[in-house]
Order: sequence, then C-alpha cells, then structure tokens
Amino acid sequence: MACLDTTFLIDLAGGGGKARCARAASKLRGLVGRGELLVTTRFNVAELYVGVHRSSDPDAEMRAVRALLAAIGILDFQDREAKLFGHVTAHLQRLGRPVGDMDVLIAVTALSAGHVLVSDNVAHFAGIPDLVIETY
Repeated sequence: MACLDTTFLIDLAGGGGKARCARAASKLRGLVGRGELLVTTRFNVAELYVGVHRSSDPDAEMRAVRALLAAIGILDFQDREAKLFGHVTAHLQRLGRPVGDMDVLIAVTALSAGHVLVSDNVAHFAGIPDLVIETY
C-alpha cells in the first residue's frame, strides 16, 4: 500500500519539470507493477488545492487535480490519527526536532493506514518514528 505525497503528485503531473516527471512516472509504474493500492491523504489534497488557487489558470489546474485524484483513494483523518499526531508531534518536540504540522498529519495518516509514503521530500518527514518512505 502506497500513500502518494504532494511532491510525488506534482512531479507526476509535470509540475517539477521533465526529469522529475519521468522519475515519478517510473516509480508509479513500479508501484502498479507490484500491485500496490494507491492512495493519498486529505491533507495532500488540500495542498494540491493551494496550487490550484495560486495557478495562473485555476480552472485548468482544478481539472488536472480532479483527474489525478480520480485514479487514487483518499485517506481521511479520524480520532486514531489525531492521537498519533499528538504523540508524534510531542515526541519530535521533546527531541528538539519539530516537523511542520502538515507533514506530521500526512505521515500519521499514512502510518495509521499501514502505508509507505512515496515522497522525494525525505527531509520533511525526518525523525517521524516508524514512517517508511520510498523515494524516486
């Protein structure tokens, strides 16, 4: 089971340039070839919508986001994930290595569902216990 991070989705759509798009597409082929269930989190969707509203052509960007999301499942955030968010955030703060809230929310949602996180932003998720990240 693979949870696709915002960076991966943007790269897959070509937003990170041709080389990153090719790497993301290759990773996607590998994930599909392994029979992985592909999902993202509601927080990644929110980050994509930020991109829609920052775009010079929001209507076209919204169509692209909707097409992208139609092919994957979306993990929602419930009480179990909220408790895990509190635990992970407090742990990282005690270590003096806080991570941005959105990144922790994404990570704990993937963790709670038993998914690896597919991202090229390893530094954003550094130190989150038990999180498995696959890069591309």
